[in-house]
Amino acid sequence: MSEILNSAVRSVRQSKAAWCRFITGNDTGTTGSHQVGFYMPKCASKLLFDEPGRKGENKEKTVQIKWQDDFVTESCMKYYGQGARHEYRITTFGRGFPFLQDDNVGDLLIIAKFTEEDYAGYVLSADDDIEQFFATFNLSPGETNQLIDVEGLVKPDVEIAQ
Repeated sequence: MSEILNSAVRSVRQSKAAWCRFITGNDTGTTGSHQVGFYMPKCASKLLFDEPGRKGENKEKTVQIKWQDDFVTESCMKYYGQGARHEYRITTFGRGFPFLQDDNVGDLLIIAKFTEEDYAGYVLSADDDIEQFFATFNLSPGETNQLIDVEGLVKPDVEIAQ
């Protein structure tokens, strides 16, 4: 098991809530979208905010994310609820952020929440690391993009206790 994988597993186990999914071309801007940043599904809203966003309102908060146990970004958790939009994103990573590149498409993104302002982020690229992470939490590749906990997958309609 790699050092980064060990850290990611430990962080998920110690977190209040955690989530993972594969990085897409839409996240990195490869597809030509203007919305660079990591998309978060509605079922993961508790990972970002204490209350879900409401249609007709936008909201955001600034958080610290420690990436790969190496460096920290002051990032923004956002909910876009005005107009036709109803989505969550993590944005604002600073210049030179290494995980929003074309070659990160297909890597596994893991976000773990410790407090309302402190998070850990990991990106697993090696297939062996991704498979071992899935095995640790009893996940399959099709069961990403949902909240997880140490017991396994938390279904989208089940909330993680705060």
